[in-house]
Amino acid sequence: MTDKQPANLVADTETEVSDSRQDNGSGSKEVRLAKVERQKQVERDRGDNGHFVSATENQKSQINSRKAWYRCQLGRAFWALGKVKEALEHFEKACELMPYEPYYRLELAEAYMTLNRFDEAIDQLEQTILWAPYDDYYHVRLAAAYLQVGRLDDAIAAMEKAVKLDPRNASYHCLLGLFYLMKGNEDRASFHLKFRWQLDQYDLSFLRRFQKLCGDSLRLPPFH
Repeated sequence: MTDKQPANLVADTETEVSDSRQDNGSGSKEVRLAKVERQKQVERDRGDNGHFVSATENQKSQINSRKAWYRCQLGRAFWALGKVKEALEHFEKACELMPYEPYYRLELAEAYMTLNRFDEAIDQLEQTILWAPYDDYYHVRLAAAYLQVGRLDDAIAAMEKAVKLDPRNASYHCLLGLFYLMKGNEDRASFHLKFRWQLDQYDLSFLRRFQKLCGDSLRLPPFH
C-alpha cells in the first residue's frame, strides 16, 4: 500500500468533515475528490460544440468521486488487516468509478505487486505515467516494478525520467547509478553515484523503502 495521496483532493463542504474524521490513517484529511477531477471529467465529456455536460452527468461525477474515495479507504482498511485480495476488489472498484485518477491506479498496482501479478501491476503503473507524466514518484515506482521482473533497461529509462523531473534528488541519482552498475556501465554509474555524499537521513530512509519494493532484485551498498 502506498503512502502517496490523491493529488486533487478538495473538500466539498468544510462543515461535513468533523474533527474526529480528519485523519483517515494515511496522514490526510477525509476530504472529497471534487473540483479538479470533476473539471477534467467535464472537459473530457465536452462535445464538439463546446457545451459542457448536463447537470445530471456532473452530479454523477461528484457521486462517483465520493464513492471511489470510500472504496479506496475500505481497500486500505482490508490491506491493514492483511486481506490483500479483499483490498484489491475495492481498489478495482475505485478505478472503475474514477478511471482517470492516478492515485487509485497506484493503489491497485501495489495490490497486484503484493499478489505477484506483476504484468497487471506494470500495466497500471504505465497508465499512471500517461495521466501524470510530471509526477516523479510514479516513474520511481514503475522503475522498481520493472526491476522486479528483470527489465533493467526499462528501469533505467524510468529512473532517468525521475532524475530529469527532480535533478537535485540525491537518492534518485544513487539509484540510477546502481542501475548502471548492474548494467555494467561504470562511467554513467560513477557520475550518478557521486551524489551519495549529498544523501541525508530522509534520502537513506527512502532508499531502504525502495529496496523493499524491489525485493531481491536490488541490494543497497552502505552509502554512509
